[in-house]
Amino acid sequence: MRVRLGGKYWRFRFAANLRDYGDMIDPGKAEGRLIRIGTWQGEQDTLDSIIHEALHASLPLLDETAVHQTANDISRLLWKLGYRRE
Repeated sequence: MRVRLGGKYWRFRFAANLRDYGDMIDPGKAEGRLIRIGTWQGEQDTLDSIIHEALHASLPLLDETAVHQTANDISRLLWKLGYRRE
């Protein structure tokens, strides 16, 4: 799937062989920008990872502590509101 974050287009994929929760690759070219989310984690952790990587892509100057805390806060809110993957 292709998504737009921070004014740039990113390819977004779920990856079964990813050892981390999620990662992003940005070589500076639209066809090379990639966000991957590990499929081995639980639903709530997956939601948190999606938000975490989206924040990195949208706000690249935000430090890791702010990204982590903000992603946690948003994912907990969405989880309480009933967000679940179909």
